[in-house]
Formats: sequence, structure tokens, C-alpha cells
Amino acid sequence: MTRRQRTRRSAFTLMEVLLVIVILLMLGTVGVISYSKIADSSRKDTAKILTKDVEGAVELYDRSMGRYPEDGEGLGALITRPDDEAQAKLWDSGGPFLKGGKIPTDPWGTPLAYKKVDDATASRTGVYFHVYSFGPNRTDDSGSGDDIPAWAEESR
Repeated sequence: MTRRQRTRRSAFTLMEVLLVIVILLMLGTVGVISYSKIADSSRKDTAKILTKDVEGAVELYDRSMGRYPEDGEGLGALITRPDDEAQAKLWDSGGPFLKGGKIPTDPWGTPLAYKKVDDATASRTGVYFHVYSFGPNRTDDSGSGDDIPAWAEESR
């Protein structure tokens, strides 16, 4: 066996190297896609839990104040003492209703949204308000689209 033949047999061919690179790239792509899906699912689950927690704070507000915040007040009512003295005394018995004294933000950095349900719908459905995250697109779809509402039981 000549020296040249031994060298060829002990080295990788260009095709073998390229094949290994392609396989590694394919495995890396699958890993990145899987991680992205898991991370996205985790963010949505976190937003869902956060909206449920804030729903609980709104319920505590209702128990202390005898009413739900109006749309104009929003979730700010849970952290801001009212100017009206009678309301302020009620607020002092339980407020602030959110830990840290600030409105929580969802995993995408957007503050949670709050909407009070109109009286006719509330008396028919028993739902008096909605708390939701704007979701990954960070735009208000009123609880639909990619928004993540606390009241929806299905997992997105």
C-alpha cells in the first residue's frame, strides 16, 4: 500500500464532512423550534396564572368597596386610594389590593387589561368583569385573537 492510499483512507471526504454539518444543522433547527414552542407555551401559561391572580384581587376589591372598578378606573383602582373619604375608609380596610402597589405586566411586558361587563350581561352570565393579557402581539383584541383571558378555560 502506498503512502497516498493510506492518507486517503485515514481522512474524511468533503461529502462526509458536509453530510455531518447538514445533520447537525437539522438537529439544531429541531432543537430551536422545540425550545421556541415550549417558551411560548410557558409565557402563555404564566399570563393565564397572572390574570387569575389579578381576578382574585378584583374580587377582594369588590368585597371591601362593595363594587367592581369602573372601566375608567381600571386596575389602577386596586392600587390607588380614592379621593372620596367614604370610599377611602373602605379602601383602607383592604387596599392596596395588588402586591407591590403596581399593575402587573404580562410576560411580554404589557400591563394587564380590565373591562367591566355591562349590567345586563352580568346579571345574565354572572360575570362582572374581565381581566386579560394582550398576548404576544401586545394589542388589545378585547379578549379574543391572541389575547389571553382569565375566563377562558381552554389552553392556548
